[in-house]
Amino acid sequence: MKLFSIPDAGSFLNLVNSSQGDVTLHLPDGNRLNLKRSHTAQQLFQIMHPGQSGLQISLSNSADTPAFIRYMMDAVKRP
Repeated sequence: MKLFSIPDAGSFLNLVNSSQGDVTLHLPDGNRLNLKRSHTAQQLFQIMHPGQSGLQISLSNSADTPAFIRYMMDAVKRP
């Protein structure tokens, strides 16, 4: 899943923390960080900007997908 807009990193991380499975952030250099289990990864995420290429995340539990899609749809609606 690619994120092109993260209007509120705090609310996104709340979503990550409430997810049933793990949420992995894929870095451009090929490294992967577990956003749910790593405070350092969460701090890094808060200063990252998606840019034109976006930020790639993956979800370990498909049941979490609808909540992340809702988040992205709501982000598009914000001015």
